[in-house]
Amino acid sequence: MSEEKIRQKKIEDWHLKRRKWYQIYFFAGVGINFLLYFTKPYGFDPSGSIFWGSFFGIAIPLATMFAGVFIHEKIIGV
Repeated sequence: MSEEKIRQKKIEDWHLKRRKWYQIYFFAGVGINFLLYFTKPYGFDPSGSIFWGSFFGIAIPLATMFAGVFIHEKIIGV
């Protein structure tokens, strides 16, 4: 196979499995939240404010999801 066909195959495989990778990276962000929130004496705990608690509760998983997908795309060359 030529170089272009191999690259096109990688792109097609990525688009078929993209939703799975978004979910994996999102749940990795949820895991990071658990680590931050449940290591109480040393962890990050914005639970005193409903605004900051909800902001970081959504921002960390979403940031992890988009950063993970971005890095994944760069690694496989899509």
